[in-house]
Amino acid sequence: MITLLQLERCPWCAAARQGLANVGAEYQVVEVPRDRAQRHLVEALSGQRLVPVIVDDDTVVWDSRRIVRYLYERYGGQDRARSAAELPEDIGGVRTLGPASSG
Repeated sequence: MITLLQLERCPWCAAARQGLANVGAEYQVVEVPRDRAQRHLVEALSGQRLVPVIVDDDTVVWDSRRIVRYLYERYGGQDRARSAAELPEDIGGVRTLGPASSG
């Protein structure tokens, strides 16, 4: 299951939630502290403190546009292929968790 690290009233997090809904993905939400200095989990996973961030198995993706592109490419099939291609891939980031990172 996908985990979304977010703030409820964040517009970029809303975009990530919409992307998840568009592909019909099941996900759980982790509400992070509003104070960026307290976002230790976000930083441990993504190397930065901004939300949204998703964790899909061992893949971590951050930045709403990058998240939506990832979701459309991975789960959207042909219906979302054109939309995925229109979203930038040079923003945000993607990383794979290694054995030491996933504990």
